Amino acid sequence: MILEEGRVVANTAIGELGALLQVHAPGVAGRAAAGQFVHVRPGRGWDPLLRRPYSFNRIDRRAGDIEVIVKPLGTGGEWIAERGPGDALDLLGPLGSAFVVRRDTRNLLLVAGGTGIAPMRVLAEREAARRNVTLVMGGRSVAHLWPSERLPASVEYVTTTEDGSFGVRGRVTDVLPRLLVWADQLMACGPWPMLAALGRMRDDAARGPTVPGRAPLLEAQVAVEQHMGCAMGVCRACVIVTAQGNARVCREGPVFALADVRFEAGEPATVGLP
Repeated sequence: MILEEGRVVANTAIGELGALLQVHAPGVAGRAAAGQFVHVRPGRGWDPLLRRPYSFNRIDRRAGDIEVIVKPLGTGGEWIAERGPGDALDLLGPLGSAFVVRRDTRNLLLVAGGTGIAPMRVLAEREAARRNVTLVMGGRSVAHLWPSERLPASVEYVTTTEDGSFGVRGRVTDVLPRLLVWADQLMACGPWPMLAALGRMRDDAARGPTVPGRAPLLEAQVAVEQHMGCAMGVCRACVIVTAQGNARVCREGPVFALADVRFEAGEPATVGLP
């Protein structure tokens, strides 16, 4: 973890997902991994006080660049989302745990919802040359989906929309059963309700007979999206309930084994909101 002043290289609007910021930060980029995040100071003064956490959407170690998706929520999020080329950003990171892909995995299934696309895109870019990768993304409409041209050509991209404007009408859980039969390993990131639905699928698989597609669910890894206070593990404002007890998303997470997250305990409280 380092404190670094990054410089914005580009700012591109990505539909309703938010602003895609490319930031030159060689120190952070050199240590970052899929699933980890960077804590960004939302201004030059002390108001807003709290930094904002953003998962890495892209990591280019050779160029020393990272990308993050910023939704313009509140004064802090708006300020970060409005930064343009040449603007400085105060960064703290990389923070948190990362996804682990097994060496023997041949078929990797990635599942994303909303800005949860960020770590899934990092995995897709890193793993596409090593194994077969299928990315499933769901959104309210086509405007909430990640552009296919920003993915490696070899990645199979399956989309769902709640309004049926693109891809399969429905949610990601509607298309997963047929893909789980193919997959060796599953990783996901998205809103709490989406992850909870995956958790219920996992629980059903654990109780049922051994069938094709069961193992990827039982061994799935998920990145939990959470607002944070300090992101250093001190304030304990980002705690969720796990099989091992309370866990801090910023330290023990944000990547957890799907089986460990106790979704029935309820969606975690959030801090750092506008």
